[in-house]
Amino acid sequence: MRTPLSAEFDGLGERAWLNTAHQGAIPRRAAEAGRAAIERKRAPWKMEPDSWEVVPRRVRAALAGLIAAREEDIVLATSASYGLELLARTLPLEPGDEVLLVDGDFPATIYPWLPLRDRGIAVRLLAPETPLDADRLAGELGPSTRVFCSSWVFSFSGRVVDPPAVGEACAANGTTYIVNATQAIGARTATVHELRADALVCSGFKWLCGPYATGFVWLSPGLRDRLTYRPAYWLTHQMAAPGGFERRATYELADVGAAAYDLTDTANFFNFETWAASLELLLDIGVERIEAHDQALVQELIDGIAESPLDLVSPASPRERSTLVFASHPEPERNEDLFDALGQAGVHAALRAGSLRFSPHLYNGSDDIDRALAVLQG
Repeated sequence: MRTPLSAEFDGLGERAWLNTAHQGAIPRRAAEAGRAAIERKRAPWKMEPDSWEVVPRRVRAALAGLIAAREEDIVLATSASYGLELLARTLPLEPGDEVLLVDGDFPATIYPWLPLRDRGIAVRLLAPETPLDADRLAGELGPSTRVFCSSWVFSFSGRVVDPPAVGEACAANGTTYIVNATQAIGARTATVHELRADALVCSGFKWLCGPYATGFVWLSPGLRDRLTYRPAYWLTHQMAAPGGFERRATYELADVGAAAYDLTDTANFFNFETWAASLELLLDIGVERIEAHDQALVQELIDGIAESPLDLVSPASPRERSTLVFASHPEPERNEDLFDALGQAGVHAALRAGSLRFSPHLYNGSDDIDRALAVLQG
């Protein structure tokens, strides 16, 4: 029997939250950090000047630790969409170039690229008739394909791609590879070196257990050097200058690395101080341990679904599956009734693409899986 990896997620009470693919819960330490930030704002003299620098530095350091990246390559953001919009606006694309996407991917991965068509840039959706692998992708990449952007884990199927293999195929064609890792980072071990991507975008409010409107971007130095525009948020550059925040302004740009592309107001106390506490908990537990725990729960779900009237519609093999498990009744119109029955039993899942979706995480245990299966097998 698997027990939760932390007792700090006490806000869940007696509910079985199996919907991390939608929103992750925040732990007690994060809630306390958020309340403390609010209290300091209620009494503004308690807001120490160095906190404007300390808070984003904590978040950046924790994120870098999770993916074995350099802190100077991390962009602080509000979501994966922030990073995709940034890249769509600043990559050096010209009329006649092509951006390749995957039909059926989550809309957030698709929409930022569509306005490029107004500039004469082709945006093509790769038909998803077969699972996406590197060989198939290599056959689709053409001489004008400048960008390939895809999710690592597809939100509507639970299927994964193999980022290192995809990255190698893109590199061989001279194509920039951008991966939306929102449904992976925090539940799967990964290093930016292993992924072979040029850029990674990720929302922070799912598997990274942050508040809503948190996220990050990782930019390889080679890609960052090619971007056509560098914003200049005054506080980022002021804090990087000799003398820091209290220095008299001289309006000089500093070398701040990827932080040049941070969202503005990076201290963002209510969200980022809260998120830093969550990220530090994940680092304390260890992502390898979290992945093993989550995958054990996934296996329990898959085994239990096999003993129910439902069909498993997401991959079963460890090589192809993620932490998103999809199941459907042979009569799909009955899935909504099952969804309602799960809710009445205190089990929170999701309805996506006509199927039931379960996504357990470190705060779940075997008891939560058993409660869901009792409904499905009943």
